[in-house]
Amino acid sequence: MSNDGKQDFKKGLSNSFIWFLMAAFFLAFMVQSFIDTKIAKVSFSYQLEHLINLQLIQPEDSRKIALNDNLVTFSGKFRDRRTDEGKKRFKFLELLNENHQLKQELAQASDDLKSLRSKVIDSAQWYLQLTGVAIPSQGFIVIDDFYSTSEDDYSVVIRSVSSKKGESLKDLKQRFDSFGDSPSYQEANDFGNDIITLVRNFRSPLLGIGNQGMKLQLKKIEDDVEKIIGSKATPQEKMESYHQMLALLKNLTDKLNTVEDHVRLSNLRSIRSYKEEIDIYSQLVSRLEDNQIQLEKAAQSVAQVIWFYNNQELSTKALEKQDPEVFSHWFTNAKEEWNSFDQNAGGFFKAPDQPLNLVLEKRFKSQEPAPNYFNYLFTILPFLLVVFILYFIFSRQMKGMNTNALNFGKSPARLMTKDQNKITFKDVAGLEEEVEELQEIVDFLKNPKKFTALGGRIPKGVLLVGPPGTGKTLIGKAVAGEANRPFFSISGSDFVEMFVGVGASRIRDMFDQAKKNAPCIIFIDEIDAVGRHRGAGIGGGHDEREQTLNQLLVEMDGFDTNEGVILMAATNRPDVLDKALLRPGRFDRRIIVNLPDVKGRFEILKVHAKRIKLDPSVDLMKIARATPGCSGADLANILNEAALLAARKNRTAVTAEDTAEARDKVLYGKERRSLELDENEKLTTAYHEAGHAIVSLHVEHADPVDKVTIIPRGMSLGATMFLPKKNRVSYWRKELVDRLAVLMGGRAAEDVFVNDFSSGAKQDIEQATSLAHNMICQWGMSDKMGAVFYGESSDTGYYGIGGHYEKHYSEETAKKIDDEMKTILHEAYERAKSLVIKYKEQIELMTSMLIKYETLSAEDVLEIANDSFDENKAIQRRKEADEAHKKKMPTPPPLPQDEGPSKINREPPQQLSPDATM
Repeated sequence: MSNDGKQDFKKGLSNSFIWFLMAAFFLAFMVQSFIDTKIAKVSFSYQLEHLINLQLIQPEDSRKIALNDNLVTFSGKFRDRRTDEGKKRFKFLELLNENHQLKQELAQASDDLKSLRSKVIDSAQWYLQLTGVAIPSQGFIVIDDFYSTSEDDYSVVIRSVSSKKGESLKDLKQRFDSFGDSPSYQEANDFGNDIITLVRNFRSPLLGIGNQGMKLQLKKIEDDVEKIIGSKATPQEKMESYHQMLALLKNLTDKLNTVEDHVRLSNLRSIRSYKEEIDIYSQLVSRLEDNQIQLEKAAQSVAQVIWFYNNQELSTKALEKQDPEVFSHWFTNAKEEWNSFDQNAGGFFKAPDQPLNLVLEKRFKSQEPAPNYFNYLFTILPFLLVVFILYFIFSRQMKGMNTNALNFGKSPARLMTKDQNKITFKDVAGLEEEVEELQEIVDFLKNPKKFTALGGRIPKGVLLVGPPGTGKTLIGKAVAGEANRPFFSISGSDFVEMFVGVGASRIRDMFDQAKKNAPCIIFIDEIDAVGRHRGAGIGGGHDEREQTLNQLLVEMDGFDTNEGVILMAATNRPDVLDKALLRPGRFDRRIIVNLPDVKGRFEILKVHAKRIKLDPSVDLMKIARATPGCSGADLANILNEAALLAARKNRTAVTAEDTAEARDKVLYGKERRSLELDENEKLTTAYHEAGHAIVSLHVEHADPVDKVTIIPRGMSLGATMFLPKKNRVSYWRKELVDRLAVLMGGRAAEDVFVNDFSSGAKQDIEQATSLAHNMICQWGMSDKMGAVFYGESSDTGYYGIGGHYEKHYSEETAKKIDDEMKTILHEAYERAKSLVIKYKEQIELMTSMLIKYETLSAEDVLEIANDSFDENKAIQRRKEADEAHKKKMPTPPPLPQDEGPSKINREPPQQLSPDATM
């Protein structure tokens, strides 16, 4: 019976159970070994000098074992706490490194002061030339000796100026006084042009006025003088207006010449920068003096120390004389070991196969090696055993299964590490407010303890809402790149599969991966693909999309802020997202990424223009003004199309003509030159577009004309393109009335010149009607209807299905609105028609030029409106724009000589008759 009991006991113990017991024993032994011994982390071997210099390791526990002539293995133990002597040594090294840095900064500041001083002198001399102010006997004091010291003289006094260039303000006043009571038209216009030249000199970078109000005042004076020159006023009236402009200039120069805080001309950028640099230099001198006092005291406390420095022994005085740059790198390593001591305190370290150096020879005791191969085997065996057991278990489970099945529920999120993601906030342009709001997220990712220590909770989710192409994904990458943290990127459609539960599994796996890489960012693009409203009778209770959304809601509400996982999502359809997804605690913060304004578009264009070779004539601000409503993607596409167009034209750089053509192609479509139009259709289109252009130039509040063309683009046969002066944030009644007149200018021109109407004014009438309706019903700009809102409210059903519109005014009011709209549009049409009749000759000239050249530039249109159009100059401008940056064609090689019976046929080609067709 005893034998039977032994057999039953053997049957009860399987081989797998025995292997499991052995693995558990070895694993427990390994864990116990790691718990009992604290292993320190240290970078070898050059940091070993800092461990000795700063007394961070215990000398009695330091050992070395020689392997050969050059290599040793050394080991030791860190102290339990820093010594007082070590603190004194580190303090000395820290002050010495700061001393080197301050001296370098002081030398750089001194060089900057010398450079800025010359710019101050140039600006002041230019001011004296422009104003004609006489230099006093003691000199023209720009900066007095208030900021000077006994060692340095920072005052600036102008004793003389260079040779005079052009007329000054004083000269113009004298010329004005010399004119009689009846100057000629030519004298008045010449005097106005001289004023413009003087104003432009005041606005030049050489003077460098930094006050925005003064710059705007100078620009207004220049514009007013240009209007006076182009007006039909008498010479006496013009001279009276010029006298007012000179008085404004005199007042402005007096403001510039005022003394503020011992500084004259403080509104000039060069002088302002010079004063700021003086303050910086003084602060550096003060800091260096304080550092020098502290350094002397610290050097006395370590005067007897012998330092190990780059494999040599130096005294304290010798260490102070070392090269500052080399010392800075050396001190950086010392500071790293000093700051890492808190983690290494009391720990053991061992470094095998290290090169022998001076520190090892003088401070480490020699020890004979005592190899123990059994210990080596005993150390390696548990690792081999665990690997074998894991391989045995998984190989049996994987047998007969498809390996892809295990990855079906894994998250397809793409991980961008710190090394892969190089995008920061510097690469994001035109989104200043959005970047500022996301800076808090960056600060949390860099230092989460700063927020959690005070009990704060960082937003778990950030929802980026905006139209396509505005940079939502880019700004998400920039947050991760700025914080230097991992970035998981995935699309909302990647979670939706035909099998129920796969999306939820991928959500769980994605958050598990994120927690392992925390702190990090998860970015879900187009979250509306998985986050739409639940219910509404669409799908069932086991709908895959709803299961995925439920899992996402659980994960977002489940993970803790301290784990450092921040979810960012982007969508352009926030209205269809589920309310549970948007509640606080999940998506706490919503950031609107709007289309950029004119300043934002300019900054975006500058970013994309860095990789494109542009001609100096290309004005990025002009492109920004001409592209209202464009996203960042649209602007990048415009510059790319311009580069491709320049390459097709064999240019060496992208010109302004290429950017204008690319803008028109992206915004309005490619030119349809293949569209066949008869001469009557072209003439009608030319009159129509000329009417728009001339009316806009003769109303007060219209945008400047950028281009007029009768080349078909998209659905239009012609176009009059305008260049907005500023970013539109609101509309004024006078501007809208003028805009209505411009819209009606094309139809009025058809009525006057063709005595008929075409369907080409459909879009103009549609825009004018919508504009008039908004003026009456939404903006309260009708005297008859008053400041009342007559809008309509809409109620879309749940999930966007069903809905109705409701009017909050009576049918009688609706009739009054219709009558008022007709009145406003009729007045706009009559005004446009009167302007067309008044400037009939200009429209005739513009129409003939459009028939001849098909496109007129802004310069051509302005010259026609000012009755100064010269066709030869227009042809020359087109020729220069077409030939700009054209590549020179290589000289063709000479023709080969005839040899033998095989000869080249050099007969001239047959000429086609005028009636021949291709």
